[in-house]
Amino acid sequence: MGSIVAKVLLPTISSLVFLPTISIAAKRRFHMESMVYFFTMFFVAIYHACDGPGLTVLCFMRYDILEYFSIYGTALSMWVSLMALADFDEPKRSTLLMFGILTIAVRIYHDRWGYGVYSGPIGTAVLMISVKWLTKMKEKKGLYPDKSVYTQQIGPGLCFGALALMLRFFFEEWDYTYVHSFYHCSLAMSFVLLLPKENKKAGNGGTPAKLSCTTLCCCV
Repeated sequence: MGSIVAKVLLPTISSLVFLPTISIAAKRRFHMESMVYFFTMFFVAIYHACDGPGLTVLCFMRYDILEYFSIYGTALSMWVSLMALADFDEPKRSTLLMFGILTIAVRIYHDRWGYGVYSGPIGTAVLMISVKWLTKMKEKKGLYPDKSVYTQQIGPGLCFGALALMLRFFFEEWDYTYVHSFYHCSLAMSFVLLLPKENKKAGNGGTPAKLSCTTLCCCV
């Protein structure tokens, strides 16, 4: 009986793999991205907890609302991770971030289970990144960015991202509990790998702030 309960609770527990992602993003001074990851982890965990035995007390919202925000947070996490990788200058960066926030919300409200929920943001972001980097390569007449970015960030990050989407859309029928839990792990690893080592747009205001309640409440 205990193993059955543990299996049912596994998707909820596995959502906590986003905690290291949140911490790493904050330490790299990607505080906005860290907030998005926290938002995603929170709603994914509560959404799956409502499926588990004896945890319905945690369902402080209607089930369909929790479902919506868990999917929305996941898609938005993909978008902000790729925008961080793109490293656009202001005001283009904030404009594109808001574009993603608004369009993803509308797309998921229209159909939250279609492939386009994730392929739309990913495809759009990859297209914009490709255009920017190809333009830079033409100007430099050389590789942009450095080779290490492709081998240490983009390659592994996209591989884990592709694995996550394959698990989510093609293999969940094998064993939802385990496959969906591995999906959470692959997704979190993809976000960590895609994030640049440092947020160059964060300024030089001293040591990066640690993730805490005051940080999350924008009090620092």
